[in-house]
Amino acid sequence: MADPHAGKTFTLEIVTPERTVFRGSVTTVVAPAAYGYLGILANHAPLLATLAPGKITFRHPAGTLTTVQCLGSGFLEVQRNQVVLLADEIAA
Repeated sequence: MADPHAGKTFTLEIVTPERTVFRGSVTTVVAPAAYGYLGILANHAPLLATLAPGKITFRHPAGTLTTVQCLGSGFLEVQRNQVVLLADEIAA
């Protein structure tokens, strides 16, 4: 199935204290925040949220879906078409 958001990309970076888990262009991100899951698309308003344990799902421009597991806490920042997830621990 084609991604309806194809062509509208932004940069996602998932980082732990030990490594960069992912850095690249995506069309969507769904991440576990303290009060529920957040969905993020291109041109999202600036946002800062705390992360909770749970699944982080993101879609690549080609339509491929990737899921990683956030095992601890962390932060999510959205600004200027860039999303940065800083997490204690990620299981790919």
